Amino acid sequence: MSERRVVCAAIRAADGELLLGIRHYSQDMINLISQRFDGTKFEHRLDEDQGFVDQHGVFMDRFEAFRVADAAGQITNRNGCGRDPDGPKLYSEGLY
Repeated sequence: MSERRVVCAAIRAADGELLLGIRHYSQDMINLISQRFDGTKFEHRLDEDQGFVDQHGVFMDRFEAFRVADAAGQITNRNGCGRDPDGPKLYSEGLY
């Protein structure tokens, strides 16, 4: 089995459905939200519902995503990552 890697940003709706994109609320995500009849369920999602998916489509919160990206050597800018009392968390800025 290949090493787990962070692939792209994801927003998780309250019902668990995922919306994938380049970055959280980037123009591609905004376009997808506006094209959906139920797009409002992805608007204004809080930090715990903003995460990433791995190459298998599994959602990771920002904390898990940081651990996966760090283990895979994907973090290129540690200053672009967040930190809170629960530990480091991944933001897209940490990847590129």
